[in-house]
Amino acid sequence: MNGREAARELGSALNTPAGVRFFEIPLFSEIKMHDRHYFVQQRLGDQWVFIDRQNARPALLSDAQIGGLMSAGDFVVERMAAGAKSVPVPRSPLLTSETTHGQNLRKHAYVDECRKLGDHLRRSRSILKPVIKDLASRRGEKAPGFTTVLSWLDEAEQFGEHFGTAAYSDRHYLKGRRGPHLPTWQEDAIQCGIELWLSVNRMTKGTAYAKVCEAIREFDETVGPSLDKSTLPSKFLASDGSLVPPSERTFQRRCAQIDRQTRDHYKRGPHFAANNNRTYSTRPRPARPYEDVEVDHCTLDVIVVDGERGCIFGRPDVVVFRDRATAMIAGFSIGFEAPSYASFLEGLRHAIYPKSPDSLAGVSSDWPCYGRIENLWVDNAFHFIGNNIAEAGRELGINIERLPRRSPWMKGALERFFRSMGVGLLHLLPGTTLENVLARRDYENLGTATLTLPELEGVITKWICDDYHQRITKGLGVIRGHGDIPSKVWNELAAKCPASLPPNRDLFTSLAGDTQYRTVQREGIAWDYIKYESPELSALLTDPRHGLRREGRVSTKYRIARDPYRLGEISVVNHHAGEIIRVPATAAHHQYASSVTLHQHRVILARAREQMRGSVDIHALVRVRAELIDLVARLLGKRPKTVQKKLARFLQKESAYRLASHVVTVPDTAASDFLGSDLPLLETSRPLAASLSSQPTAPATAQQTQEVEGAAIKTNFVSLGSETAGKSLDEMEDLEEFKKRKAWSVSDGRNV
Repeated sequence: MNGREAARELGSALNTPAGVRFFEIPLFSEIKMHDRHYFVQQRLGDQWVFIDRQNARPALLSDAQIGGLMSAGDFVVERMAAGAKSVPVPRSPLLTSETTHGQNLRKHAYVDECRKLGDHLRRSRSILKPVIKDLASRRGEKAPGFTTVLSWLDEAEQFGEHFGTAAYSDRHYLKGRRGPHLPTWQEDAIQCGIELWLSVNRMTKGTAYAKVCEAIREFDETVGPSLDKSTLPSKFLASDGSLVPPSERTFQRRCAQIDRQTRDHYKRGPHFAANNNRTYSTRPRPARPYEDVEVDHCTLDVIVVDGERGCIFGRPDVVVFRDRATAMIAGFSIGFEAPSYASFLEGLRHAIYPKSPDSLAGVSSDWPCYGRIENLWVDNAFHFIGNNIAEAGRELGINIERLPRRSPWMKGALERFFRSMGVGLLHLLPGTTLENVLARRDYENLGTATLTLPELEGVITKWICDDYHQRITKGLGVIRGHGDIPSKVWNELAAKCPASLPPNRDLFTSLAGDTQYRTVQREGIAWDYIKYESPELSALLTDPRHGLRREGRVSTKYRIARDPYRLGEISVVNHHAGEIIRVPATAAHHQYASSVTLHQHRVILARAREQMRGSVDIHALVRVRAELIDLVARLLGKRPKTVQKKLARFLQKESAYRLASHVVTVPDTAASDFLGSDLPLLETSRPLAASLSSQPTAPATAQQTQEVEGAAIKTNFVSLGSETAGKSLDEMEDLEEFKKRKAWSVSDGRNV
């Protein structure tokens, strides 16, 4: 009696409920359930008892539970106990090749022909050989052996119901010696060499093989004398009787058998091994727009300039928000400062509020994305994980979700968007830098940078609305991967899911954090050289609680806030009345303030300061101021009239410093007091350098050239007659003392 017949008798002897079918499972069959191995022990009532081979714990399952596990693939019969001979379990039918399947059909034809004997089927040569020979002659092939057909019958009996014709597959993978072929001391040496090869970075296999040979030599010196080498095969012994290491080719094959995960872990590091050998899963799409939004930033491959002021701002950074449900770009912001909290808030504002019609000028398609974000997925960049971002999430009602560190594939669609925008748009613009320096090496002319920030924003907006939102995206569709159009999917989902009202705009201004306390003057409020003025500020100036310094009180300071991306307006907090006053920039500054961000404004101011610093002669200013201080100090205590005259002489000298002039010849009859005369002393129609160069002179030496250049800067005073005429004694003493100190020449008035 075989196992199957015993199971039938056992089932008929049990009290099985009427009308309920039970499975026929031979006792002691080997079962695999949930990756654990069991064998069938017995059947109790309406349940089967399975014994775990690892811990001998029983598991009771009903026939319905067994059927459910088999339909889920969690109940696999690995070996069916049947007959006196048991054969190995065949492989899955999915592993059967076309050639093997044809061979299995041939075997099944002989098994099926033998089974047609019915009750007359016996394991007898006299009964089966005529049947086998007759079928072989009909198929036109050589008849298989009698014992071969018996083994096919055993395979069909044990596995035919579970594996079909795959039960006849040859088990060639079980042939041969599958254990280690080398002695243990060679295996240990190879293992030492492999560990050295993996542990040392950039270690070659040839160098690691030297460690194998050294390990064999040390083993032979320490343990070799106690070994009975006469029992070892000759291939393990050298001519001098020493132990032979395994060949280098054997060591190389062992190294090649190391799995890629282990090799990358030791050679390149655990993070590289995890990224290079990981598998990916596709997540389901959210059910509604703005349920899940991901954000990231990148530096654009194009240089932006300021066309009006000649400034080169460099490569801007962009922060992009993408809706996962529809693959629509919810919003973006472009700035020149490093990605920061301010640029994040500007992009978030653009994503939450409806897009301004002015920003969509020249765009054919709509940009309908707006609403409150439920979950915002950020990476681990510093400008996305700070306390400010968490505070913004709490204030705006957004759940901030952090992705695992160094895992860009978690937002691969957004990374792909940056790649598409760079290749499809930015690399075609003038002033592009391409993706890296190696790519720029092959291009001699990439165009001069002429693109301004408003032009760049307009080009990117048009590309997003008219190109990216209108193309087929594979991540969409009835099933992910089929593909659909983002704008079409947005319209379908937005019609079913209304959006909540966006937050108050003051909330974004308060979150920006750019605030100061300043006083309010009659001409308004000045902040970074931009003046803001509004008639509503008169309410503050006329309020009795407003303090004025001219009245002997402390000037009242008010809290002022501004948006770093909108300098055309500031918000003044009137703490007296508990209200917010919107103050625009004055007419002289409004156009400028509305066209720049805070970072651009600071770059422009720095450039303007640099230009002024280069055009002003600092040394000349310092020298003039020093002379002025010295003169004022000497004039202290003198008569007012004398002071006025000497100050007049000083101012006249300063005027001559400022204006290039030449000597004017004045008749002696028109001579008058040098300091008190009202006659014109200088003629500015021709510069001094031109006057000197017009006179025929011999070639000038280097010293003479330096004197002429100095004369072009310094002022030449003329003698207008006697300087002592009409002067009092005190005035003459003062004048002589001043001339002596300045070392003036009476003839031409120059310093000597």
